[in-house]
Amino acid sequence: MAIAGANVSSDRRNFFMSSAQLEALERREELERDPVRQRLGAPLRAGARVLGFELCGEGAAVLALASHQARVADLASGRVGAAAARHAGPVTAVAVLGDRYRAGGSRIALSASWDKTVRVWAVDSPQRTLAVLSGHADFVKCLAAHPTLPVVYSGSADKTVMYWRLPDSADELARGTGPPASISPFKTIAGQHTGQVYTLCLDPGTASVLYSAGSDASVRAWDAQTGAALGAADGGDWHLARGQHKTNISDCKVAGAELWTASADKTAVGWDIEARRPDLVLEHSIAVTAVLPIPQAGVVVTGVRDGAIYVWRVSSGAPEIIREIHAHTDDVTCLRAAGRVFYSSSLDQTLRRWDIRDVVGFAGGVVYIPPELAVQGSSSGGDSSSGDAAPKGAAQSMLTADEERELAELMSDLDDDA
Repeated sequence: MAIAGANVSSDRRNFFMSSAQLEALERREELERDPVRQRLGAPLRAGARVLGFELCGEGAAVLALASHQARVADLASGRVGAAAARHAGPVTAVAVLGDRYRAGGSRIALSASWDKTVRVWAVDSPQRTLAVLSGHADFVKCLAAHPTLPVVYSGSADKTVMYWRLPDSADELARGTGPPASISPFKTIAGQHTGQVYTLCLDPGTASVLYSAGSDASVRAWDAQTGAALGAADGGDWHLARGQHKTNISDCKVAGAELWTASADKTAVGWDIEARRPDLVLEHSIAVTAVLPIPQAGVVVTGVRDGAIYVWRVSSGAPEIIREIHAHTDDVTCLRAAGRVFYSSSLDQTLRRWDIRDVVGFAGGVVYIPPELAVQGSSSGGDSSSGDAAPKGAAQSMLTADEERELAELMSDLDDDA
């Protein structure tokens, strides 16, 4: 409680900070003032720390915010809606059910929170909660939604994965005028993970397998409909034991026959799913917080603790960084792709948009700064270089003519997916 008449300051320099912390704070504030960083990726400013997001496929994204809210953002206008789904704690993750599961024409979204619940709501009216999924004994950390079934998956700090079945019709949820429906899990997976579950992902091909990972540095796989442990070729359960990763796995994605994981041990790893062995290890100088394989372009994108984004060529030979994006000024929290575009979110309160062709085919060097922004940076007298330490494998040259042709071939499918 503030004392009447006292001078109260919110300046972080007035709190006890070590020299290293003060230097880091001053460096971050300097980067936040950089006119180039302010415009890179056409930032959508959320007004709160973005802990995750999900694309709706209709020019919109659902944002998980540390301000105890989930909001819908219009990606074309860059505006965040005023209405919000509200929780009693930070919203850690969001998901959107398949396009056919609608209520009154609206897509159905879900938000998970430190308040141990998952809330279900319509994208067109987020302020109204249609259902509450209750069952976890600790923070809900991650969500995944089945693309064709009314099934949702959640992972928690209570070390469990829960499966939830919603009514066959979303209109059943929206029809009532009373309190939100209360839904219990139809399957709880407990005892396999020995630590918090941080991330979930479905295989994008058939959505038949659910993968889970977290603080125990292992990955496990489950039948996406029954919750039964996925069998392995050797007769046991399919899992990746702690070993390659030394600590927390913060993100996982599937692309074809490979599973990609990002870890606080400063690596992102591409795994051969059938053989259960690492194919590629991308070494960084800092904790990796997000990973996104883009096989059409022959690249993998990684986001790290200090806000940097790295684009790795993995289509042939040893993996190498072909592009660095220094736009975010705080942890990258999530990476998602749609057609020829990928998006990144950060604790710096922004969501940014990147054209895959422009980033990968950029001819101006390793650090990605579009020409129009580079001119602004030089004319303002500011230093548009990042100053961030690059991880191992950073490329030091532009694309060769052969590499340009290879890129054009690899990316020829992107327009079809857009």
